[in-house]
Amino acid sequence: MEKFCYIGIDPAFRENGFCACIIDEDDTANFIVFVNTYDFICWLLDAPQNGVWCVENSNLQDETFDMTGSKHVVAKKSRSVGKNMAISQLTVDILRRTFGTSNVLEVSPKQKGRKIEDNVIFLALAKQEKIKLLNYKGNKNEQDKRDAFVLALKAKQWKKISTLHPKKPLT
Repeated sequence: MEKFCYIGIDPAFRENGFCACIIDEDDTANFIVFVNTYDFICWLLDAPQNGVWCVENSNLQDETFDMTGSKHVVAKKSRSVGKNMAISQLTVDILRRTFGTSNVLEVSPKQKGRKIEDNVIFLALAKQEKIKLLNYKGNKNEQDKRDAFVLALKAKQWKKISTLHPKKPLT
């Protein structure tokens, strides 16, 4: 039987912005950065079948985005936000259809929490959780990996809570 794992998904519509983090039973985190949504969907054929998924779904957060800047800048921001809301909802829908609603947790950006931008803090978190990081360089351009890792940890916590309280709905 395939090992159980926890998968965090940080979807994005931009090129190379869609990221997954898979934490296996051996507490090893592996990161996958997808060039685009199509590559993610194709990967689902090979994705772990025995796990819990946690997706950051910005469509859950109905708030006005940053309105600073010129009309052109604000319009560009609104298009980006709309794209991200759509792709994150689509990701949740596809995962629930593929792996079952009970195996997919969606969280809003607020529920996910503040971004971990400092690599030292991120490495300390991984060490505290006793998780070995594969294919993580720790550079500034790996924010999507850090976000996906946080979501994978949320999947792990969710699984633990649902095991302790099986009758409580978690979504």
